[in-house]
Amino acid sequence: MKINLSRFFQSPVNIFVFKHLGPAVARWYIQALGMLYYLFNRKERRIIETNIRDCLAGRGERHVRKVVRETFKGIFTHYFEKIFSAFLEYDTVQEYVKRHSRIEGRELIDRALAQGRGAILVTAHWGAVEFIPWVLFHAGYKVSVILECQTEQLARALQDRIQGRDVELLSSCFGASVFFKALGALKRNRILVTQCDEVDAWRRRPGQTITLFGQELFFDDTIDVITRRSGSPVVGVFLKRTESGTYTLICEDVSVDARPESTARGALQLWQKHVNENPEQWYQWKKWRKMKTA
Repeated sequence: MKINLSRFFQSPVNIFVFKHLGPAVARWYIQALGMLYYLFNRKERRIIETNIRDCLAGRGERHVRKVVRETFKGIFTHYFEKIFSAFLEYDTVQEYVKRHSRIEGRELIDRALAQGRGAILVTAHWGAVEFIPWVLFHAGYKVSVILECQTEQLARALQDRIQGRDVELLSSCFGASVFFKALGALKRNRILVTQCDEVDAWRRRPGQTITLFGQELFFDDTIDVITRRSGSPVVGVFLKRTESGTYTLICEDVSVDARPESTARGALQLWQKHVNENPEQWYQWKKWRKMKTA
């Protein structure tokens, strides 16, 4: 079986080395490993570059080359954040996130929770998504997170990390229905964090499309279904990496005060906005073609 980037980074040797490095050196180590991986996986690298060019068609060549270059750095940074949050000591991660993050628009989350039906926080595979539960938990919120892990090792590490803390991981890795667990979390007036671009889990149907980036894409309406069943308001949350090395959790209204026709479409439109502004912070470019109807 061909090893993918996620399994490569999470090999026992790399995890062992990572645990014994400081954050700055660990980040450099991951960047070096990532460049090595794509040196031997040039076809995968070409797919990502081709997909970026397809989405950014019409942009200047200098801009596109910069986005391609920065996108690979962003992919490696994502895995640094994933490994950092899953395998380092809890106090180390919590202190790091506490010192380097802030929330912009927190009042939207508070207004959503004040309705007593929980709050659905929709994000994407963009920015420092792995740190979002840490930011929210540090801010005093009760958090339930829908996620799927590529390795059992990562699932176990994350589950161990939350023992004794008011955080829930909702994953098919742990059995039972994720959908009904999500509804249960909202019923208890918790925050439910999910992603709007989980392409592998989408039900791609010809009649269910949306126009984004000037192209016709499939989209999944699971968020609409959860919203209708729970009556919970929806907030878009995107944890942006800044040039200063800090993180800003940007909260934007989808259906707290607004009344959109579709919360799923509203979330994807926010995703489009953030990808347009910082395309290098989206790390799912490999799956771009799966989103397109053509």
